[in-house]
Amino acid sequence: MDELLTWLKAQHNGLRTYKDFQQRVLNLAGSDREHVALYQILALLVGRFIDSYEEHPLTGDVADQAFDHLIEITEKATASMGAAPADQLATLNAIAAADLG
Repeated sequence: MDELLTWLKAQHNGLRTYKDFQQRVLNLAGSDREHVALYQILALLVGRFIDSYEEHPLTGDVADQAFDHLIEITEKATASMGAAPADQLATLNAIAAADLG
């Protein structure tokens, strides 16, 4: 997950990054079964964003805000991986309720 976060921070805030992010978390879901729910919820989060903006232009403000929010969410997700189960569940619920734009 640290590698994913490092990769994300080095990316541009365009829609292609969200598609790549989604594929990366789905790949992680296949290899890190202990945190599969986290990866699946992250994939759903960016999937909703992709669906919303795939056919519509993404304004600079929306792109910047969404990208910053995705980095913040990914940081929280990374930090939660070693947390107590109740804290992990709280993070999963927060991500499931999040909206990138």
